This record gives sequence, C-alpha cells and structure tokens, in this order.
Amino acid sequence: MRRSGVLVFLLVLFWQGHLDAAEPAVSSTFGGSYKNLLFHSTDTAGTSLTTDLNRLRLTWDGSASVLSWYAAYDHELLYGELVSSPDFTAVANLPEPTWLDAKSRISDGSRHDWPHRLYRGWLRLDAGNVQLTAGRQRIAWGTGRIWNPADRFNPVDPTALEPSEKTGVDSLFAEYRYSGFGAVQFVAAPGKASHNVSHKLAVRIRDTIGETDVSMTVGKIGVERVLGGDVAANVADGTFRVEAMQAWPKGGKAYAQASIGYDYTLSNDAFPEGLYLLVEYFYNGAPGAAPVLAPVDRLYSLARHAAAFSAGYDITPLWRLDGTVIWDASDNSRFFLPNLTWSASENLDISLFALLFGGKQVSEFGRRNNLYALQAEIYF
Repeated sequence: MRRSGVLVFLLVLFWQGHLDAAEPAVSSTFGGSYKNLLFHSTDTAGTSLTTDLNRLRLTWDGSASVLSWYAAYDHELLYGELVSSPDFTAVANLPEPTWLDAKSRISDGSRHDWPHRLYRGWLRLDAGNVQLTAGRQRIAWGTGRIWNPADRFNPVDPTALEPSEKTGVDSLFAEYRYSGFGAVQFVAAPGKASHNVSHKLAVRIRDTIGETDVSMTVGKIGVERVLGGDVAANVADGTFRVEAMQAWPKGGKAYAQASIGYDYTLSNDAFPEGLYLLVEYFYNGAPGAAPVLAPVDRLYSLARHAAAFSAGYDITPLWRLDGTVIWDASDNSRFFLPNLTWSASENLDISLFALLFGGKQVSEFGRRNNLYALQAEIYF
C-alpha cells in the first residue's frame, strides 16, 4: 500500500481540495471507528492462544453535484500468541484477495503484526436513473440472514469471527432504475490469479411486486456460469426468504446451493420489547472444504443439509442478548454463538460472545476450536 493505496488516498485528497476551491457546494465528512477485540482460543496443534486485535478505521465520504465518494482506511494491530502460531504464519504473507494491491505491512515480529490497507474506496456518478460506481465496494446481493448462496462477491462463513468484515470487490457497478422499485444492475470485476481473485461478470434484475421483493441473476464467476435469484415476501407479520444459485463449472459437475428462511418479531406481555426469531435451512449441492488457495467466490461447507435458529431480545434499552445455533444434519455437528451487547454510550458498544463448536473431529463444526471474545467498538 505504500506505493499504491497511499498514493491513491493522497491523490483523492488533492482532488477534493481542488473541488472545494472550485465549487462551494462540495460537502465531505470525516469519521471512523476503533475496535478492540480480545479473544482466546487454541490452534490446530492444541496450543492455547490469547490475542488482542486493534483496528483503527478512518472514513471519508462526500459529494459534489452528481459525484459522491467514500473511502475507509485501516490500521490493524494484532498482538499476542496467535501471531507466532503456525496457523497464522501459514496465511500471514498471502496477498489479500483483491485485484488492487492496497495492503502492506508496517511492522511485524514474534508477537505482533501491523498491516494497513484500503478497506473501501469508490467514486460514484449519479445521473438520474443511472448510477455508476467504480472502486473497492461491497456488492450486497441476496436475502438470506445466515447463508447467502446468491452472493458470489462477498460470501462469508456464518461462523467467522467478524462476519460483518467483508472483503470489498474492486469493480465497476452500474444500475439503471426503470421504475420506483425496479432496476437492472451490472457488475464487472477483473481477476488476478496471483491474488486468488476470479474475474466476475453478472447482471441482476430486481423489482418489487406488491409486498414481495424479487430478483434474478445471471453471470460468469471465474470458470463457472451461474443463474440464480432471491425472494423476500411479507408473510404473517414476518418475512419469508428464498435464495438460490445454480452453477455450471467449466470441466466440472453442475451444482446448486439454496437457503430458505423466515424471521419474525414476537411481541406480547412476556416480550414487550419484541423477541426476534429466525429459522433458516441451507442446501449445499457441492459439499466440501475450500481447496487450498481457491478464490473465495462462493460458500464452502462440508454440510449438504444444515439448519439455523436465531433469537434476540433487548433485555433493557442498553442490554441485548442474541443467540444463534447451527446444526449440520449431515454429520450431526453443532455451532452455537451467544452474544451479550451493552450500549455503554451513544457511540460505544461492548460485546461478550463465544464461538462454540461440537461434533466429531472430522465433522463440519467438530474440527474447529472454541473461541471466547470481548469486544469494544467506539464510533466517531
């Protein structure tokens, strides 16, 4: 990032300064967040590890006439026993799975690792019914809450330590809005074999029919031709969700992935604040672990059939308790995520959570180790 990411960041700052001088209507906002995540687990050798993750994220968004932009720049310090573990050293020097090389290491040692990166950075042109966005962005397709088989850009394992931290896609995104709810979307993202990034081309049509959101997607993701779609409909005061993707790999066997779910908020005398409930099923037509250095452009799982249940409740206006259970019906392994969050102030959240796994050693969840974490995040 010393040569590429920092240079881009400085050029954007320079460009914005000229806009400020030429056009008084330019607006921009600087902000960010700081996260401290202290966690304890064991590595594949059974060694006990306690590690502290510190992430400072600086954000900048602005607009000028039909143009808008957003940038998020991270400094991340990982300190503790994980850094010296073979599990970490095996992946620490792998390139980030992005087309643009916008990450580098400032310092490292036997107990610390300090990289910095461009997390997001895009420029958008909004001209009436047409919107064009270029740069590192989040392409959020799909409706599932636990699994997103239709998301072939930022798929995330539901058992990830930070599932909200989704790698951006260096891409061109175009959207034509033909009605108040309907749009045609197009994404083109270049590939880079040295970074394990597949090229991606996809077109999606989305619309709302009555109280139902529907979409259809067709594209080519790496060596796979794909066809999919998703539906989200209001049913009995809740939301019913269906999401599916069919893929035809070049030289391989066709497979499908799908998720079906329903979420609902129960409000009564026993739960005056509303008890959130979710149930979801996942079908995986290509069960298996991710190949070594495979592009992360689809969901990988050993499970052919899996089910999830989630519940969440605001105990008080400042305290919330959430829990998610996932069961792999193929091998009877289990995953449990309890999470207690305290809104300590308007811009400070503190969470205590755990990733708990059970099952046979070779099963989907039994092969993983429990993790316990305390997280604090402040926004400014």
